[in-house]
Amino acid sequence: MKRLHRLLPVTLCATLLAAGAAEPVTGPGPTYRIVGPDGKVTFSDRKPTDPQLKARELGKVLTAPLLAPSSEPFDLRPASAAPPSRPVGEGLTPPVDVAGKLFPPGLPDAILDVVVHQFFVQSLLETCSRLRPALTERYQGGVRNWRDRNADILSRSNRISFARFTPEQRDVLRATGRTRLAQLLPAPGSSEADKVAWCDRMSTDLARHQFELVGDMRIAPIIYFDLP
Repeated sequence: MKRLHRLLPVTLCATLLAAGAAEPVTGPGPTYRIVGPDGKVTFSDRKPTDPQLKARELGKVLTAPLLAPSSEPFDLRPASAAPPSRPVGEGLTPPVDVAGKLFPPGLPDAILDVVVHQFFVQSLLETCSRLRPALTERYQGGVRNWRDRNADILSRSNRISFARFTPEQRDVLRATGRTRLAQLLPAPGSSEADKVAWCDRMSTDLARHQFELVGDMRIAPIIYFDLP
């Protein structure tokens, strides 16, 4: 009986410790750095609901988007000037490559430009060959010549993509490229006559070197990138 009395406190303590371990340990909540319209900085444990206040949770790492957002239709024609570098937003860290290194300025957007051009010429070939089978050889020749003229840039872009970008980042590039490609193709519901006219216009521009990557300043980061 005495032994039982001695065991009861030990058992009770063990039970209480087990119950305590089952409860989650909660620490202090997040702290927000808040910037007002006048530039005044304050700190709070509550996220503001006023849209004029810019809030950032301290200690939380947010990565900037891989690509510059754009709502404008993509221009296939070469750019005569390099696009301005875009600053990383407040509280955001710039994206890094597969090795954890920062991308050279403009490199992801330059790779995207090449991806969009590649998607476009392939879609041109497939769409127009289906609409006008008799001219398939003409379309194939135009696309083949375009690829030959821009072979060095296409090769460099492909090598950089697989050397520096993670699979997830390559998925982002392809998904964004398809979105921008949709702006360049005939609108859904276009008549067959409109699609044929689009094919004639685009294939003629392609043959006249209107969609060259060579000389396009947007892809300068690819040209100056040191390949291993």
